[in-house]
Amino acid sequence: MLSIRVKHLACLLFGLFLLASCASSVSQGGEGSQTATPSGAPPTPTATVDPSNVSQLLALSHERGPQDVTYTLSEMVQSPQGSAVGSGKAVFTRSPHRFLLDVQFSSVPSLSRHQIYDYTTKKITTTRNGATQSNTSNIEPYYELHNGKYLGKETVNGETTYHVSGILHQDNLAVPTELWIRASDLYVVKTTQHVQAQGITDDIAYTDPVFNAGATIPAP
Repeated sequence: MLSIRVKHLACLLFGLFLLASCASSVSQGGEGSQTATPSGAPPTPTATVDPSNVSQLLALSHERGPQDVTYTLSEMVQSPQGSAVGSGKAVFTRSPHRFLLDVQFSSVPSLSRHQIYDYTTKKITTTRNGATQSNTSNIEPYYELHNGKYLGKETVNGETTYHVSGILHQDNLAVPTELWIRASDLYVVKTTQHVQAQGITDDIAYTDPVFNAGATIPAP
């Protein structure tokens, strides 16, 4: 079984991982004409974008982002004591600017959790094993990616995307992050993050998004 130390590290990482996905949802308002669409038939951007200019690409993606997005979440935590696989969903909304994470680890239930974060108040609430605790944390949204690098075009779910990598922060923790931004509308359709510390690794992926389905998130 994973140690308590692993559990505590994973708790921190969970709050962190939400940033990238939040990117897609907390981005901009607008694009309200799209309703509950995973990846198909997106509108064509009105301006040309140079994906090698990562800061511009992220700014435009943020500007045109959806009202809300729900991702399929998968996670792998590994330590000298063993490994655990979690799955669930991540929901992000633009207004109010929040994320909700719900993940279950069948093999290590102590790692399962439900989290809500508000980007305005910076309050995060975590419920685990029936107990709830709240604190504050500074979580960077995806469009604040540091040291952004364009890795080229890739196909995700049959559609062309711009693949970029860089670093996002939660407080003092720096996390290598990769984003796949759909070329047709600049929505983030996939995010991965990797953290390694104290002999523990945590890998998380946000995939198969559904945009503008009317998702809502309560206050933390």
